[in-house]
Amino acid sequence: MSNKENKLAKETIRSFHRVNDSLWTLVYKNDYALDVLLEYGTDSIMSTVKHLQNTVRASRLAPNSNKDGFACSTFNARNENGAPIFARNFDYKEAPCVAVWTAPENGYRSMAVIDSTFFIYGTKIFKMKNARNPKRLLGAPYMSMDGINEKGFSCAVLEIKAKATKQNTGKKPINTTVALRAALDKCSSVEEALELFTSYDMHDLLGISYHYQFADAAGNSAILEYVDNKPYIIRQKVPDENLKLTNYFLTPGGDNSDGRGEDRFEHIGEVLKENNGILSENDAMKLLSECTLNYRHKTLKHMVITLWSAVYNCSENSMLLCTGMDYGKKYRLYLDKPGEVFAVE
Repeated sequence: MSNKENKLAKETIRSFHRVNDSLWTLVYKNDYALDVLLEYGTDSIMSTVKHLQNTVRASRLAPNSNKDGFACSTFNARNENGAPIFARNFDYKEAPCVAVWTAPENGYRSMAVIDSTFFIYGTKIFKMKNARNPKRLLGAPYMSMDGINEKGFSCAVLEIKAKATKQNTGKKPINTTVALRAALDKCSSVEEALELFTSYDMHDLLGISYHYQFADAAGNSAILEYVDNKPYIIRQKVPDENLKLTNYFLTPGGDNSDGRGEDRFEHIGEVLKENNGILSENDAMKLLSECTLNYRHKTLKHMVITLWSAVYNCSENSMLLCTGMDYGKKYRLYLDKPGEVFAVE
C-alpha cells in the first residue's frame, strides 16, 4: 500500500462515527479496486476477502455465517411530488447498521447501508470504536445490502430460502454483494443493472438463494431472480407500475417450499393499490414499519429484527432512514453530504 493509499485508509477509518446505538456512518476514501476484482471474477466470500487483503490490506474480514432469520421487503412507488422512490426493510440478527458513502475514481458516487454483523461486529453490546482491528472497515463497499448512486439508480438484495445459484456458463463469476457494489458503481438505470448482472455467472453466498429489486430516476423498476441457475426478469407491465418483493419466488417454477413473507407482500400491495402507487416518503416509511419482524430465533439466542428501514428518493439522491425499529426517530441522509445525518422532525 502506497503512502497515499495508507493515508486514505486511515482517513476512512477515522471517519467512522456513531449516530446512535443502531446507526453508524463511514465515508470511504480509498480505492477498493472493483475493476480489478471484476476482471478476475469472484465466486466466493474468500476470493473477495483475498482481493481486499491484497489491495486495501483489509484484515480479519469474515461475514456472519448464520443463515437463519434473514428476511426483507422492498417496493417502488412515487411520492406526492412525482419523484420515484424505492423502499426497503432489512431484517436480520439484531445489530447496528452502517451508512457508507463511496466515491470511486472509475465509477458513480453512491450511498449504501450495510449490516455490521458482516464485519463480526454484530453484538448487542456494540463497541465498534474499540474493535481490535478496525482495518476490517476497509471491506465496507463490498458489504452493501441496498443503496443509491448519483444517477438515482437504487437496488437491494433479499433472501429466498432455496438452493443457492451457482451458474457455470463460461462467463466470469461474480458473487452476491460484489454484484450489488458493481451495480451501484457502474449502472445509471435498471436496464444497465440487468445487463450487468446477467453478463456474469452468479454465485450466491452462504449457500442460499437471493433475488433483487432495482429502481431508477425515470420511475423504472424490475426484479431479477434465478431459478435452476437461470436468470428471470420481472418487468413493469405499464410505466410506473409498483413492484414489490419479500422472501419467496415470483417466477413460476421457483422453490417456495420454505418461502415466507406472503403477509408482508400482500399488505404492501394493498396499501399501494389504495393510494394509486403514490406515497409520501413518510407514508412509505409507515408502510415499512407495518412490515417489520421482531422475534427471538427459535434455535439460536439472538433476536431477529428489522435493522433498518430506508426510503430512497431517486430524484434527489437522498434517503429517509429509521434504524433499530425506532420509527419515532427519522434521519435524512444525502449522497452529496457524505457522513452527515440530519434528524427529521
